[in-house]
Amino acid sequence: MVIAKPEWFRKKKGFFSFEMTWQGAVYLIATVSLIFIGILLPENMIISIIITGLFLFLFFDMMYASLKSMDERAKMHYSIAMRNAAWGMIITMIMFSTILYSFNDIKANLGVLIITTALVGGIINFATRYKLEKDS
Repeated sequence: MVIAKPEWFRKKKGFFSFEMTWQGAVYLIATVSLIFIGILLPENMIISIIITGLFLFLFFDMMYASLKSMDERAKMHYSIAMRNAAWGMIITMIMFSTILYSFNDIKANLGVLIITTALVGGIINFATRYKLEKDS
């Protein structure tokens, strides 16, 4: 942890109904805005590497601070949700790859496979965490 502080990501009703304070929301917006800055700048290998490195540094710093701010119950809910998301993504990849292989070449639709898998994983993660929070 270098920049982000765990208290910025504590669970509470906060900014825009996210479970973080306004400092955490500003940190998240600044991190995500690096992607858009990279898209807007001209294509240069050095600039792309610097922006990607800065984004990864801030992203992992934010994830570390967020995980550090969780209590035991939240860590258990997070672990269960990630396990369910991983299994859902594995099943989605197998099924979608089989469907793509039977109709077309998988290489032509690799982006669709990746996006579908990420969306299914995110939906399963969100649904699991919502159900666990609602039950406890």
